[in-house]
Amino acid sequence: MVALTDLAFPGFFRSRTCEMGSYFGVRSEGQLIAMGGERLKLDGPTESYPEISGICTHPDHRGKRYAENLIWHLVRRHRRDGAVSWLHVSAGNDRAIQLYLRMGFVEARRVLLHRISCKG
Repeated sequence: MVALTDLAFPGFFRSRTCEMGSYFGVRSEGQLIAMGGERLKLDGPTESYPEISGICTHPDHRGKRYAENLIWHLVRRHRRDGAVSWLHVSAGNDRAIQLYLRMGFVEARRVLLHRISCKG
């Protein structure tokens, strides 16, 4: 999972990130070629808000709707549980933004994130 996500967004998916929620994948010839899942779950007063996270497809397998199908799988699970799906995306990831907009997601807000690390 880390190797696949490192192709899309290096350093943001660690070896234990998959323990934070449910993740699903697509394999071809034993290799993980697409994946997506849940990382954070925010609880509101009346609903829960699970984050759709780690959506990526190996560059050799793009254009086959794997990411879209994984997202729909997660959204259906969330709706079944009465939850509201959300996700975030880098402003420069036009391909993903266009997919999310086509799927009915809307931009709620823009935030500026800074990557920090601990000197050790």
